[in-house]
Amino acid sequence: MKSAIGVDLGTYAIKCAEVQHIGSSLQVVKAVSMPNPVGTVIPAQQKDRDALISTLKQVFKEYKFPSQNIRIGLPESLVSTKIISIPSLSDAELASAIGWQAEQYIPIPAEDLQLEYQVLYRPPKQHVSELMRVLLLGTSKKTVAAFSSMYADAQLEVTSMETQMLALYRLMSMDTVNTTTLVVLFGASSMDMLTVHNKELAFVYSSPNAGTVLSRAVERTLGLDAAQSESYKRTYGLDPAQLEGKVAQALAPVFQASLVEIQKAMQYFAGSHQGAVIKRIMFAGGSASLSNLIPTVAQAIPAEVTLLNPFAYVPLAQGMKIAELDIPSYSIAVSLAAGGMS
Repeated sequence: MKSAIGVDLGTYAIKCAEVQHIGSSLQVVKAVSMPNPVGTVIPAQQKDRDALISTLKQVFKEYKFPSQNIRIGLPESLVSTKIISIPSLSDAELASAIGWQAEQYIPIPAEDLQLEYQVLYRPPKQHVSELMRVLLLGTSKKTVAAFSSMYADAQLEVTSMETQMLALYRLMSMDTVNTTTLVVLFGASSMDMLTVHNKELAFVYSSPNAGTVLSRAVERTLGLDAAQSESYKRTYGLDPAQLEGKVAQALAPVFQASLVEIQKAMQYFAGSHQGAVIKRIMFAGGSASLSNLIPTVAQAIPAEVTLLNPFAYVPLAQGMKIAELDIPSYSIAVSLAAGGMS
């Protein structure tokens, strides 16, 4: 039976999901998470690269994932994403002009630029003054080569690379609720955000205030080592009722900076979309499972705040179970795999 595998390689963990057609629907038949042993996605040292390759091999062998039709996600930190508005062009005209547009917006030298683009909106021909909207995605050819060679050395056949934000947008395109939504990918090394407005990708924004920064705050404030601080953060989080509120107090100033970044993103979106209001915030990623995260954000921001459940869009196969706290962390891997079955 045909299947596709999504691999979300993060600095904290490696998430893999396998999707198949079962009956008339796509279903997740396997989902696994394993710690990243080196804490980076493109190791600079050969020993770290070897360790990461060994872990990838171990995951695929131990959990019997197929080694073909693998789709991987590029972290937003390695990608330059821009939505531009330009006079309406035909596909042929856009193909000719896109290189010049990329020079204006993508801060990567042309000789090292791997560029992809996608038309988000093209106005009807009779609306001659209306602008079209185009998504530009640029990354370094060196980055693509580094990922390609690492997976090849792990004897894994990669058929597609795409950005994490595009993967999240795919999930949101499956949403039956048409409400303006901010999706926050709250990972270990970054907090990446996208806005979906009228079913269209409208805005992408990134911030370094993420899980690792929170862990370091606990480490400094409570005098714990790195492993203990990560455990305390995940166990007690922002809940003032846990451990006499000590962890929540350590996290509060740092998490406030994350809240400010979310509010800035919402304000920028409103300012660039004639006052449109974000009515829903959905959290994905490993750090989204932080205890008391949702009530804390809901208290600070007047919007519906929830966790993103990828299995609401691509359901788990019968008999499969995922720990509730882990569900948001599989958003990227599930979407990548689903994209391989379309």
